[in-house]
Amino acid sequence: MEKQIKIQTSNKKNIYVILRGSLKKPLIVFVHGFTGDRNERQFFNGARYVEKQGFSSVRFNLYDWRKDARKLHECTLSTHAYDLDRVVKYFRKKGAKKIFVVGHSYGGKTILLSKDRDFEGVVLWDPSHNSAPLFKKAKRIKNPKGYIELDEAAYGVFVGDRMVKEESEFPWKEGVRNLKVPIRVIAAGNNSLIRGCKLYYKFANQPKSLVRIKGASHTFEEDGKEEKLFQETVNWLKKI
Repeated sequence: MEKQIKIQTSNKKNIYVILRGSLKKPLIVFVHGFTGDRNERQFFNGARYVEKQGFSSVRFNLYDWRKDARKLHECTLSTHAYDLDRVVKYFRKKGAKKIFVVGHSYGGKTILLSKDRDFEGVVLWDPSHNSAPLFKKAKRIKNPKGYIELDEAAYGVFVGDRMVKEESEFPWKEGVRNLKVPIRVIAAGNNSLIRGCKLYYKFANQPKSLVRIKGASHTFEEDGKEEKLFQETVNWLKKI
């Protein structure tokens, strides 16, 4: 069973959240990547997979189309991390005893910037890293002030100056070193982020694990790769 929840931020914006399952079970908080959302295939399917393995789950939007939610151009990595902490704090107060966070792509940076770090374990799905800058092809515009991020799909996404600045200065080494909980990094075998995955693993504290899923692209959409991703995630979290 799923429950729709709204969690208010300090500036009275709302974070739109889906809770699947009971807070009496270990809780997995999924964190989406850049331009993603809570109902992307890997999170929608992942919530159902982990439920069968004895976990509950939370999916939430870092920005949303609703009027009272954050918008992408207003966001920075810091606001993403703040909202993650807000979500974790909400469910901790509601009685969740064991909370894990799972971030895909840019969601990995969100987790590493968490100030509270109030979770028992981390899994990063093919996380973004400064070795492959996200905004290296972005074009700056003056009005409104910010950048247009262009990709191969021939559409643009507007982000603010502060997001681009934070991205360029992202303290990835400090972020992963400050994590004092078990961490598993799962790399997509057919993606360019493998170098960054290895660096995260190198500087992470024990216990740690690096898994490479051969033949998988960044979204693990190939036949059987998504299930392998979920298996590697759950197998790690069950050890914690």
